Amino acid sequence: MFSYENKSILIVDDQKAFHVMLRTMLTNQGAKDITFSDSAESAVKLAQHKKFDIYLVDYNLGSGKNGAQLIDYLRNNHLIANTSICFIITGDNNKSMVLTAIEKSPDDYLMKPFSQTQLFNRLCKAAQKKRVLADIFDALQEKDYPQAITLCKEKITSEPKFSTLCKNLLADIFIQTKQYEAAEEILTALVEQRPLIRASISLGKTYYLQNKCPEAIEVLKTVVDTAPLQMEAYQWLARAYKASGKLNKALNILSHAASMTHHSIDRHQEVALLANEMNEHQIMVNSYAAVLQLSRNSFYPDPCHLANYIRSIIDYAQDQDDMDERKAILKQVNSALYQSRFEEGRNKNFDFNSFDEICQAKIFIATNEQLRAKRKILNTLKNNETPIAEFDNTLLCESLFSLLDIGEFDYAAPYLKELKQRDIIDPTTQASIKKRTGATLESRIETFKAQNKLGIEAFDKKSYADALDHFNQALKLEALNSGALLNSIQVYIQLLKEAPSDEKKSLLSNCQANFKLLSNTRLPDEHAKRYNELKNELHEIKA
Repeated sequence: MFSYENKSILIVDDQKAFHVMLRTMLTNQGAKDITFSDSAESAVKLAQHKKFDIYLVDYNLGSGKNGAQLIDYLRNNHLIANTSICFIITGDNNKSMVLTAIEKSPDDYLMKPFSQTQLFNRLCKAAQKKRVLADIFDALQEKDYPQAITLCKEKITSEPKFSTLCKNLLADIFIQTKQYEAAEEILTALVEQRPLIRASISLGKTYYLQNKCPEAIEVLKTVVDTAPLQMEAYQWLARAYKASGKLNKALNILSHAASMTHHSIDRHQEVALLANEMNEHQIMVNSYAAVLQLSRNSFYPDPCHLANYIRSIIDYAQDQDDMDERKAILKQVNSALYQSRFEEGRNKNFDFNSFDEICQAKIFIATNEQLRAKRKILNTLKNNETPIAEFDNTLLCESLFSLLDIGEFDYAAPYLKELKQRDIIDPTTQASIKKRTGATLESRIETFKAQNKLGIEAFDKKSYADALDHFNQALKLEALNSGALLNSIQVYIQLLKEAPSDEKKSLLSNCQANFKLLSNTRLPDEHAKRYNELKNELHEIKA
């Protein structure tokens, strides 16, 4: 029989009046060990020192993190025992808030006001469920899936009251361990017996994971039609539509789900990724703006969300043919950076100043001022005394991307090498890395280096005209590559030494134009040394 007497209880609510009311309710029924907290941050500190049996958490905790975020954080950091009961409580019946809270899967959800009896009965029910499933959850926490499967099968027989719940849980374990056919068999039987929402969503998910998209769409569409507040159904339905090539339907469904649960970072990010794939730039920018704001108010603020937002604005701008429109959109970058100086700029582990400079360089690229961009990028990185191995993930990625944007492959190599050793978990950053590196980058470098190599071979054979042609072909591919520019300058100098007087003016002009593309730039040491040697050599010829 459930009793409060031996239970430790944590109440998290920013309203003192509710503390008093709930304390009275609980003490009237025998509770003795009651702790109060008025914010998510203070609740975390309490949970770090003690694991409570019951967590009664209000959703709206004022200006800081909300109750759903708190429970999510405590679970992710193993600060809540598997046997503990978590309730989310709120006096706000806002649909978006309720859906966001329910998505965090508390043991129950209570609307204020509620009676002493209602609270007790709900806790009794949750405690009984925890008791039956405790050893299964322990096995899952230890990732002992065979044991969890065995326990589920045992309880399907021994606990008839919880038979359906255990079957659903068993199917979830089969899905997690990629035993999709076994999951499908259980879920199909459940749905045929009675079209339960949870089983139907899991079945649709299982179909999708087996590439049975028509079946997934049929099942999940029925769910969203009959139970339009089931957010997970929208997510898997959108993925099934996407896999079927119906991108517009997928984007519409995801956008609708994101609008209903506007506190979900993952859902907004999924919308943004799909919108990017479809070149729906305005939707992409709006979604990344939402992700950035949500991140700032969460337990996991990450400057990568600022980088994703700014990158989305620049991509949107570069998609505009009209330069005035492009510049108007780019104003949002500086606006975002100004605000971010007081947000992400306070993060001691994030080099905001260097990041800001890199973003300014990207604006130059978007406005076709590539030379200014190159100077800004190379000067910023040269002035940064932090070893590459100590760069934060966001600055490392943006530095690499900017170097690749200007075709400085040799300079980018150590950044790419370091990035390969990092564990990048943000899906948008992962997608950006994949887009800019891998086979795409290898092909780009190979094509460029092939022309550069032919130029070097021709130069060694003193076939200077052929060498110049190959270096110019390389520069058509990567117009600002410092190595290719230096190679072409070297050829021009050799041609100047041999050319008749009437040809020297044109050669000198071209040579000086390439020097200009390297001037006022903090080149890597090897390139800087070569630049100065060639400049002195040209000076001697002119003299």
